[in-house]
Parts: sequence; structure tokens; C-alpha cells
Amino acid sequence: MSQRVMVDTRSGQVGRLVEDSAEHMVLEPLTPGPEWSVPAADARAATPEEVAAALAGE
Repeated sequence: MSQRVMVDTRSGQVGRLVEDSAEHMVLEPLTPGPEWSVPAADARAATPEEVAAALAGE
């Protein structure tokens, strides 16, 4: 997957990185749903297992 996939550590949601700044990131879910904003300090790169679980709807 060439796109950066991140985890919102506040909620555990996994999403593709749409916008990135020093203060916040905008993520879109891997499955249909609205984008959301997360403070940059509360996001980290997703593991392959987290991506697979998000795609499976877990």
C-alpha cells in the first residue's frame, strides 16, 4: 500500500492520511465513512495487522 495509513490512538480508528501538518492530520477511513481530524501527537503509523483488521471491519 503506497499511501500512509495511520491510527488515531484516541479511538483506535485506522485511516489513510489525507492531510498532514505539524499540528494535525486528516484521515479517511479504509472503508466508507467520513474523514476526521486528529492531533498529530495522537496519530502513529498503522501496523499491517491493524490495516487488515480495519479492512475486515473489525
